[in-house]
Amino acid sequence: MDSTTATTLPRWRRLRPRPIRVAEFSFLIFLAVAMGLPLLFLLTGSFNLSAPGKPALYGLDNWIRAFTDGGTLSALGMSFLLSVVRLVPAMILSVLFAWLIARTDMPGGKFIEAICWIAYFVPDFPLVLAWILLLDPNFGVLNGVAKSLPGVDGAIFNPYGFWGIVWVHTSTGGIWFKVILLVPVFRRLGATLEEAARVAGANTTTMLWRITLPVLAPMILAVSVLSFIRGLQSFNTELLLGTPAGIYVYSTKIYDFLQREPRAYGEATALGSVFLLVLAVLLFFYWKFLRGGKKFTVVTGQGYSTLKVKLGKWRHVACAGCLLYVAVTMLLPLTFLVIGSFMRRYGFFNIASPFTLNHWHNMLSDPIFLIALKNSLIIASATAVGGVLLYSALAYLLVSRRTITAPLLESLCWIPHVLPGILLSLGVLWLFLATPLRFFLYGSVWGIAVALILADSPVTTQAFKAGLLQLGADLEESARVSGASWSYTYRRVLLPLLAPIAAAVGLMNFGSALTSISTPVLLYSHQSRPLAILLLEYSFTGELERAAALGLLITVIIAVMMLVGRKLGLQLAGSE
Repeated sequence: MDSTTATTLPRWRRLRPRPIRVAEFSFLIFLAVAMGLPLLFLLTGSFNLSAPGKPALYGLDNWIRAFTDGGTLSALGMSFLLSVVRLVPAMILSVLFAWLIARTDMPGGKFIEAICWIAYFVPDFPLVLAWILLLDPNFGVLNGVAKSLPGVDGAIFNPYGFWGIVWVHTSTGGIWFKVILLVPVFRRLGATLEEAARVAGANTTTMLWRITLPVLAPMILAVSVLSFIRGLQSFNTELLLGTPAGIYVYSTKIYDFLQREPRAYGEATALGSVFLLVLAVLLFFYWKFLRGGKKFTVVTGQGYSTLKVKLGKWRHVACAGCLLYVAVTMLLPLTFLVIGSFMRRYGFFNIASPFTLNHWHNMLSDPIFLIALKNSLIIASATAVGGVLLYSALAYLLVSRRTITAPLLESLCWIPHVLPGILLSLGVLWLFLATPLRFFLYGSVWGIAVALILADSPVTTQAFKAGLLQLGADLEESARVSGASWSYTYRRVLLPLLAPIAAAVGLMNFGSALTSISTPVLLYSHQSRPLAILLLEYSFTGELERAAALGLLITVIIAVMMLVGRKLGLQLAGSE
């Protein structure tokens, strides 16, 4: 950091390293236990031949049994194959969407960008159920339409297979996350090279291929690697569509090990440990590439480009293409999800009186549903409130006091970002079973909430950290001069200023906890079952009508939350 930069930083961010204080030491202990111990238990538990809670007996039998199982290696290979095959078309579409939205004169660009944000928060599991209604070989609507065509005798669509998983995964969430990340980068691209290409007579295609994409290649690569890792973490789609076809990925294989009687904890942990090591190797080479690769300047002092690429007669075609993709991948399954929730038999339109309200009535009056709803509200509320309080305080420590522990604290916060939900669930499960925590957290709503709070640490901490970096030091210093304690200053000065960020992060964590399946799937009991797990059980027991109703209800709750959150965020931002 040069002297000019140092003098422009607030004084409270230029403090030299100090001895570890009580709060910093407490956070270090908490993160080391909460983030580090699950990883340690994953690695050591794979060699533990005893049942959880019993005296440890170490050996290689777990690894031998896991990797002599015929499906283990094929599950690992299938995880990588599916991730690669899904990634290629999704990245092409994402780059195209981002370029059309940010760099061209396509009409409706902001509207399509807003749809991408909305689609990102729509839970994927209900959409998978909708695609079953559309594509099932026996009762799928699209197969019924296809059979009416000349020369078509049987089903031509089948979601229960490799390409079905690829299509459903790509349509339910394959591009929205990537477009959200890429659009700001495309908007901030410096204008100099593109304008020079225009002066040289390059057409739009040449400029995109020879100038725009090479300049943005590092960011596109970064999004690709992040998306590849997220693809490896996928669980819901593969569980619902892959299991009936005998297709397993590593996450569903771990789930399969833990559904056996007796539960194969050692084999599941051995498989999880291998996959954790694979992820570590991928991240090592990724970080090495980023540090050693070329530096590309995309924002210059000459300003941003205000001249959009003119698509001419193709601008309306591009808009229609984007809207068509949204209609096919979002509106179509959501429409049939609504229809399926009111069907007497899921997918059968030709029976007498095909529609009914009985499934809704039975579900809403079912005591199991009411208990699951209560559990979900407790878990989601605890996750939202706990995450806001815990990680806002942690972000304050990371920003305001540059201590020797700050790099370690931040590194521990990032662990869940690269730890798939099923592995985090397995690690937390070992933490509960191998410690006294099992007496009051294992199988409880509070244990699930703890796991979900840990899963939210990267995004929540970084969001609060970004907000704190935008605050000046004068308000805090005034409070300190007036004799206010740190806790009082934080509670009455800083946290109110961060209210819009806290509201947004809290609602996001609430919605994530409401829809998460892979994290609580190994931690719940019959008494602590949340709505997402109940939805999974409905799907597995063939109650697709009730599953569609519950999936639609969860989707509506998420939509209402988004509207309320947006209104609340605008009010809080306007009151500052």
